Parts: sequence; structure tokens; C-alpha cells
Amino acid sequence: MRLHGAARRPITACLLAGLLVLGAAQPAAAAPRRAEQWYLDELRIEQAQKLSTGRGVVVAVVDSGVDATHPDLKGQVLAGGRSYGAGGDGRADEEGHGTHMAGIIAATNASRDGVDGIAPDARILPIKVYAGRDAPYDDSAITRGIRMAVDGGAKVINVSQGKPSAVTPEEESAIRYALDHDAVVVVSAGNTRSGDVEVSAPANVPGVIAVTGTTRGGRFWSGSARGPEAVIAAPGDNIYNVGPNKGYGWGDGTSDSTAIVSALAALIRAKYPNLDAANVINRIIRTARDAGPAGRDPQYGFGLIDPVTALSANVPQVAANPLLDPAAATNPTPVRTEAADEEFDVTQHGDRGGPTDQQVMVVGIGIAVVLVLLLGLAVFLIWNRRRYRREAALPADIPEDLLDPVPPAGYAPPSGYAPPSGYAPPSGYAPPSDYAPPGGTPPVPPRER
Repeated sequence: MRLHGAARRPITACLLAGLLVLGAAQPAAAAPRRAEQWYLDELRIEQAQKLSTGRGVVVAVVDSGVDATHPDLKGQVLAGGRSYGAGGDGRADEEGHGTHMAGIIAATNASRDGVDGIAPDARILPIKVYAGRDAPYDDSAITRGIRMAVDGGAKVINVSQGKPSAVTPEEESAIRYALDHDAVVVVSAGNTRSGDVEVSAPANVPGVIAVTGTTRGGRFWSGSARGPEAVIAAPGDNIYNVGPNKGYGWGDGTSDSTAIVSALAALIRAKYPNLDAANVINRIIRTARDAGPAGRDPQYGFGLIDPVTALSANVPQVAANPLLDPAAATNPTPVRTEAADEEFDVTQHGDRGGPTDQQVMVVGIGIAVVLVLLLGLAVFLIWNRRRYRREAALPADIPEDLLDPVPPAGYAPPSGYAPPSGYAPPSGYAPPSDYAPPGGTPPVPPRER
């Protein structure tokens, strides 16, 4: 059996499928974490959380364990157990896959760079199915893990794992045990890169919610397995949340899609505590948004999940699990609310999704900073131009007679001054008494006749 993630080894190929960008994830603070969680906006989780936060619901994560020391999961993780034959609880995770699933479900955004879970008031029951990275793996650990989850009080069981082969009697028995004890079992359909072309086991067991993956904008994710057993579709492409080593990262795969649907089941069970598992399942599929061919199809199943409608619509109750009723499971009557249809159209998001509130805020702040800088520059230029004009106009304001005054009687020649020969002395000039022209007595000019 393999976990639905990236194929790292034959037995656990899907464990890292969604991760593993997560394997190298570091607790960096480069961008607002919430802005990376596009699926929360596309699913209107903020609005859904006004109706329910999952309080009081225990969600089992049958996986690689859960790191209970991660800042965004502290206080959220119960002891759990280990189903591979070893003692100890499930609060350790060498791979990071189970921790990522738990974060999608119940992260609390408690750290400085935290992320949001869909059902932040739910509690996680970790069932660790193998010892750690490259550890020996036992297929029966999954079936034992499902039973342990039921016995541990879980009302929602998340199984983000599978294998591309026929279902075994042990798997069917474990699923039936969970359904008989009023647990909603949510299983990933599988990933094509892990060899899961068709819906894999145990997602193909009747009665479980087999989850396929979608991209931003609600398109079917090309990496998702598909088949007639598909029940519901949810985002599975570039899902950002907690990761190994107390870090964060992206996951790709139906593992992530499954955790999202498990979180929705927790929201419903908290909002409607009197509903049994059959009616929780019925509410999820009856409020789904039809996609692809009309009715149930091999890609989307009954359609895309719609958390707000699932938490608010008036859905008639059923007496048994609709996935075990051939007539109801084929094409149950959809339930819609006019207000929900008017509020949200998934096609408006496009392939890259709509902008989040945080992204709009960052852009707004950037524009404001640019405007302030431009305003400051304009004020400086105006001030500097006025200062220059004041300084240039200052000399023109001084009276001319103060700039270069002339004595009324004129200027006296300097002492010892004699004009050159041939020049008449200036008016009022008399040579000094002891002055004699050079070269003796000057000649007497001839008289005119």
C-alpha cells in the first residue's frame, strides 16, 4: 500500500506526493502565509468558519504520524497510536506527510508565519502506520489503523493513501467497522505518477468518500486518478500548509484533496452534531457543485465541494449511507441555495485563482508608498524652486545708490598723479608745487600768423 504523494519508494510512493516541495520547506518569512493558501479563498472558508470551526470533532489522520510540536499544531494533536506493531503514540513524523494533512485540517495560525486550517477547532488523532523514513512497511497497518481510529473516538477518518490493486477482505472489513461505528471515512483516489490510473484501494470500497483533485478555478487536476468510484472533488494542486521540521511547504496530490474534504466533514459534524455519518456524507454530495458531464462522472464524482452551502442548505435527511444505495449514489437530487449561487462562481477565479485580501492589501500599500514618495518629491521640487527664486531676487532688491555710491565732488586723483603728455589736466587739477615736467622747460609753441 502506498501513501498518495510523490513516489519515493515502491511501498510508500504516495506518501511524499504532495510534499515534496515540503521536504525542503523552511520556516521562511518571505511572503504572507495566508496569501499562499489560494484554496481557502476559492472555497470561501472564511465564510464557512462563521458557521462552524469543527469544535468538538476528532479527525483521525491515518498516515506517517503528526508532529505535535509544530507551532501551528500545538494543542491540536491527541496521543493517537501506532498500527505497525510498535509501542508509542502517533505524535512523531519523520516524513512530514501526515503533519501536512493535519495542518490542512486543523492548523491554528499560531506562529508568526502561520497558516490556517479549515477546521481549526477540531482535534487530530494521529495513527502512525510505519516507523519512519525507509522503514519496513506492512500493508495491514492501514486496516489496523482504521480500526484504531474508530476505537480512539474519531468521527472522521482521513486516509491519504492507497494502492493500485484490488481491495482486500481486510480493507473491506475495516471500512465496514468504521461505517458501523458512525465514522465518515475519506480516502484519496490516487495519483497518476504513483501508478494510480484508476481509483485505488481502499478508496474504491463502497461507502467511503473517494476524493479526486482539482486545480485553481475548479479544473480537474491531470495528476489525479479517476474512475466510476469517484465521489467528490477538492483542490489538490499547490496546497500550502505546514510541513516537516516545523516548516511549511506545498503539496500536490489527492492526499491534500482528501484532507480538505475531511476538514469539511468535521465542520458539518460540529454544526450538526445530531447528524449521523450517512447524513454527513449525504450533505457533502448533495450540496456539491456539478462539474464535467451532468450528474456523477469519473473525474469529479458528484462535483466540487461547496463548504458554505454544505453548512447552510436545507438538505433532506436519509436513512442510510447514500454511497451504499445504488439509486442515490448514481445521481442524487442536488440541493442548492439561491444565495450561495449568487455569491460565488468558481469560473471567475481562472487558472491562477482570484486575488486574496492579503494580496490586495500588499498592492494597496505599495501604491500608497509610491504616491507618498511622489508627493514628497513634488513638495521638495516646489520648495527648492522657490528658494532659488528668493536667492536670485535678493540683489535686485538693494537700491543702486547703496551698491556703488559716488562722492558729490567726484573722486580726487591719487597722490603724485600726473596725466600723460598731451592730455589736458582734469578740471580743478593743479600739479604739486615742487613738480617740474621732465626734460626741462617745455618749448613755447609758435604763434599763428
